[in-house]
Amino acid sequence: MKKIILLLPILVMALAACDDDDKYVSYPPTWKGFEVSPTTRPYAGDTIRVTARQDQKGHNIEATSYTWVLSCTVTDPTDFSTCDTLIQISKKTNYDGNANGSDDPFVKFTIPDNAAGRATIRFTAKYSYYSDGIQVQNGRTYDESGLSGSITSTSSTLYGGASGSVAINILPK
Repeated sequence: MKKIILLLPILVMALAACDDDDKYVSYPPTWKGFEVSPTTRPYAGDTIRVTARQDQKGHNIEATSYTWVLSCTVTDPTDFSTCDTLIQISKKTNYDGNANGSDDPFVKFTIPDNAAGRATIRFTAKYSYYSDGIQVQNGRTYDESGLSGSITSTSSTLYGGASGSVAINILPK
């Protein structure tokens, strides 16, 4: 019994030291979902803004790259044939070192003039860490109005990431 009582203060000190270690670990943000504006039912030719809303910010993240892909079906007005169209936009930033780097990432797409029907917007984030990475619990709290889609974070020792998608319906002009 004396050994347990003597070890108790050491155990308490070790657990308290773990709280300080959080400043030396890296982890990706967790997510709420996507906000599409001005609406999730835009018209062909409209410009939309898609924002990936963070639930909790990431920590000790250095280089960050975001890739956004809009996939939709476009109709050729001369022969009414359709083809799948992909529009890809990539952005790089420094998550923790840039004033806007840790803000919610966003992109603007101009929808092709002859697009119509269901479209998908895919989002991928890649994070390089300053220190050892740990896994965090995913956010995915969709109880806020105006948010849709889903985003999932991943993390390993040297890097982390996130991926997700949201579907929209494009109305013809």
